[in-house]
Amino acid sequence: MRKIGTLPSEQQAKLFEDFLLTEEIGANIDTSGDEWNIWILDEDQVEQAKQELAAFTDDPGAEKYQAATRQAEAIRDERIAQARAAVKRQVKVRDTWNQPFTSRCPVTSLLIGVSVVVFLLMQTNDYNIPIRQALSICSFEVSGDMVRYDTRLLDIQKGELWRLVSPIFLHFGPLHILFNCIMTYQLGGAIEINRGSLKLAAMVILIAVPSNLAQYWFSGPMFGGLSGVVYGLFGYMWMKSLYDPQSSFFIPPNMVIILIGWFFLCIAGVVGNVANYAHGFGLGTGIVIGLASTWWREAGKSNRTG
Repeated sequence: MRKIGTLPSEQQAKLFEDFLLTEEIGANIDTSGDEWNIWILDEDQVEQAKQELAAFTDDPGAEKYQAATRQAEAIRDERIAQARAAVKRQVKVRDTWNQPFTSRCPVTSLLIGVSVVVFLLMQTNDYNIPIRQALSICSFEVSGDMVRYDTRLLDIQKGELWRLVSPIFLHFGPLHILFNCIMTYQLGGAIEINRGSLKLAAMVILIAVPSNLAQYWFSGPMFGGLSGVVYGLFGYMWMKSLYDPQSSFFIPPNMVIILIGWFFLCIAGVVGNVANYAHGFGLGTGIVIGLASTWWREAGKSNRTG
């Protein structure tokens, strides 16, 4: 902060301070004796402010200085409103993080909770097949190593629409469900906190349906897991972190390497029987959602400013 000069009255000092504010020059005024000191906050704006002070001293009654008072009041009111809004957001964030995860992220918690309950029930002989029959994309019959099912998805045609989504809750091993729950917690939780529960729920459905249908089309009904949704949420956040810096999403490079590397390891067959088509279509759907939402927001911004 540097003093650039003085003015003979408080009225003139405040008028000049208002004018500087409209020029986006930060200033303070104070009194010493019969004079009012003008202080400039930003060192880089000192020379410009000196020139403005010289012009003001020559003609303090000019119209531009009189009009500056109204503009300065509007600027101050806007800054006060922004500060109040920022305080409200800070309080809201603090209160949110003090709540349990289940309250902050009910959809993410539901995805994980249902998956865990289904997995535990499937560990018993009494519930394994009935649960798989109820949640698989279509009903089936197992005879030895053969699986028989109707390729027309008649169950869904009869109104059992949940089957388009419900395979995401089926898991077939401890590592399978552990990996999917951890990634759902990280990715789903981040999206739900930033975008809200309804948007996350809609995104899960939009990703689950094509990924489940693709896996069924190429390999039949004997599949399940949240991994298609996980890859879709990853694809969405990946695109947002690359092309929408205002989204507040960030995917660390090491996570990209791990998930894309795992994707190709699964395709290569290194880790056994995996729902690769669900992974691929889930990832592709998430990428499309991320890019489309970014394009839509930018297009809307251009229309408002155009």
